[in-house]
Amino acid sequence: MKVVAKFGGSVLRDAEGYARAAEVVKSLSEDGSKVAVVVSAMKGVTDSLLKVSGRLPKDWRKYVEALERRHVRVLDELGSSAKWRKRVRSLFEELARVLWALEILKESTPRTKDFVLSFGERLSSTLMAAALERAGVRAEPVTAGEAGIFTDENYNEAVPLYEVIEKEVPERIEPLLDDGIVPVVTGFLGSTVNGSITTLGRGGSDLTATILGSSLRADEVRLYTDIDGIKTANPKEFPDAITIRELSVEEAIELAHLGAKRLHPRTFEPVIRRHVDVRVLSLYDPKGNSTLISVGKRGPMLKAVTMVNGLSIITVKGVGMVGTRGVAASVMEAASKVGANIYAISQPVSEVTISIAIKSDKATQVSSAIKNALAGHGITVETKVRSEVTAVSIVGRGLEEASFVGEALAPLKGHPVLMISKGPLDQSLTVLTTSRGSRELAGLYHRKIIEGMIEYYGETK
Repeated sequence: MKVVAKFGGSVLRDAEGYARAAEVVKSLSEDGSKVAVVVSAMKGVTDSLLKVSGRLPKDWRKYVEALERRHVRVLDELGSSAKWRKRVRSLFEELARVLWALEILKESTPRTKDFVLSFGERLSSTLMAAALERAGVRAEPVTAGEAGIFTDENYNEAVPLYEVIEKEVPERIEPLLDDGIVPVVTGFLGSTVNGSITTLGRGGSDLTATILGSSLRADEVRLYTDIDGIKTANPKEFPDAITIRELSVEEAIELAHLGAKRLHPRTFEPVIRRHVDVRVLSLYDPKGNSTLISVGKRGPMLKAVTMVNGLSIITVKGVGMVGTRGVAASVMEAASKVGANIYAISQPVSEVTISIAIKSDKATQVSSAIKNALAGHGITVETKVRSEVTAVSIVGRGLEEASFVGEALAPLKGHPVLMISKGPLDQSLTVLTTSRGSRELAGLYHRKIIEGMIEYYGETK
């Protein structure tokens, strides 16, 4: 069995976190699995590096010294050998030289920012290799470039070059696995073909894991975190939320777009190219509950409910809109130009109005921008803003079936419905409702989801 195990910053907080992760890898290896490891930076390190990667503070040396003390303390507590201390010292010397150069040049570019941010993962891979060695596992830190994860030159949000990656990764990583060595690969990072370090953007470490998993044709990619899988709802809002046993890739992507904190849509790019199972599980209870994400539909019809608060609906109305091409495009472009993300859009067949849902803090700006944009096309409109709106969304494979959508709408009876967003192939349905009544509506859907889980599995655990 071949496994890619990714450990995020939520569990790599201190020496205990690295030691626990090393024990998990050791257990997998002793069971006969070939294991490749991906690590994020230690908890909070990326935030510290962000502070010095842009406008360099005068006391940047204090940030670096504090980070070095923290990493050395982990090595000390792990009881690591001198070679790992030497490697960490070398990395901090390199970081100090880079920041000194930026201070002299008074310059920061996307490329230099990525280079500075890379130290978080490069240091973390060293700590993990040290922890594995201490646990009796042969390990080697491997940068993303050394692993063959090549990207374009879009620094800060680089795009993987999959055709190159799928050739290079097996050639570089398989020999280590065959020799019984666990490669500890830096998450979040990539490399241009010319050798410049890039970052993959938000969710980048999970993406690194699935890139390796698909390229190595692994049996499973395991994302170890501090909770036991993806929940049916936010446990802070719904304490009775349970772990979803299985999700399709499409359902997982829908959940990610709707704000599930443990998922990022880009994670599943490689999974779609080359099918590989992804499991989300707890580092603290790796044999307990978990969520399996795979290609294909399985499990109950509905899987989860999410809520997005603090929205407003802007309704645009004007006689000149009827039959005029490009109105919807102009509305969306106007919202985009002021940096507003559109959560839902609705237009009746009559075309007399168009409504969009956005975050409330952008509502006034967007309303004015829409008026100005349409006036530029000779269309006079009025806009109305409805605030205190919440989006309640449900996700599940059943929503792709037209016959099931009516059943999914049944709980809306008696509840204020401002907008509904649902496409024919979507595996999610979003209801825009008043913030006051949203919690009750989400609760109704959550009970329906739990009932479906019990009916499908016979139990919820």
